Amino acid sequence: MKRFVNMFLILLAAVMSASCDLETSPNGDLDGMWHLVAVDTLSTAGTKQMDEKKIYWSFQNKLLQLDDKEGMLNSILFRFEHSGDTLRLYSPYIYDRINGDVVLTDVIMLMPFGVNALDETFSVETIDGGKMVLRSEDLRLRFRKN
Repeated sequence: MKRFVNMFLILLAAVMSASCDLETSPNGDLDGMWHLVAVDTLSTAGTKQMDEKKIYWSFQNKLLQLDDKEGMLNSILFRFEHSGDTLRLYSPYIYDRINGDVVLTDVIMLMPFGVNALDETFSVETIDGGKMVLRSEDLRLRFRKN
């Protein structure tokens, strides 16, 4: 009986160690949920504080979800590429798991999130554990990580 228990424990340990492969993301500090806290308009040097709004960008693997946690806007899904100091967003969809995600063709739906094109590239000015600043042709977006 003791031999059986020992064999069982060894087998259990082997199975558990084999199933514990760690999945890592190449996104580094970019991964996670970011709160949009300010938007600067570059042409006018104006700033709109967004702290009170609940606009979030959530990165995971190669998917970005734009959310309005107040529920006033549709959630949007993007594919993205992050390489060095550039972040490209492309292939937007309106998030709708019940009826199926719908390809987004109207850029107007993206503007409240700080995105002005269906395929847009941002310069990454700053990204660390708690702060991110992105710059497009027209805007500078400031985020705080949640």
